Amino acid sequence: MVVDLGVLLKNTPGYDFSIESFADRLRLQKTVYLLQAFGIYLGYDFSWYLRGPYCPSLAINAFALNDLYNKIPDIAAKFGQADKQRLFDRFRALVKGKDVDELEMLASLHYLKQTGASEREAKSRTESKQEYFTHEKVERMWQELEARGLV
Repeated sequence: MVVDLGVLLKNTPGYDFSIESFADRLRLQKTVYLLQAFGIYLGYDFSWYLRGPYCPSLAINAFALNDLYNKIPDIAAKFGQADKQRLFDRFRALVKGKDVDELEMLASLHYLKQTGASEREAKSRTESKQEYFTHEKVERMWQELEARGLV
């Protein structure tokens, strides 16, 4: 499973695997959460934490992946089913060019909506998480999720 995760991350635009900093680990958590939001389940179950969806087993696996990542060949992620490939391509389009704050907003909005929050509540809770999560930024991230059919 860790090698599969590594291949998918190597095929994620702009993703440079590292667990050195808190921001690196946050990026990993939100990237994998969003990948699974598109229906590419890797076995990670997320719960709500201070910075949005978080999975302890992913954090543990990140340290194992850290030892292997540079040994994983740069190969294209290929799925046996065309629909899974399309989902992965849609995921790649969503995360391309996003910074860690945008990924946190996307993952938080999606998680809150999936766990029963109304649109208004999900936006409000996400906006209040960080002082620099402005209403405009949260609204833009919601619109991106909406455009991709994730909320």
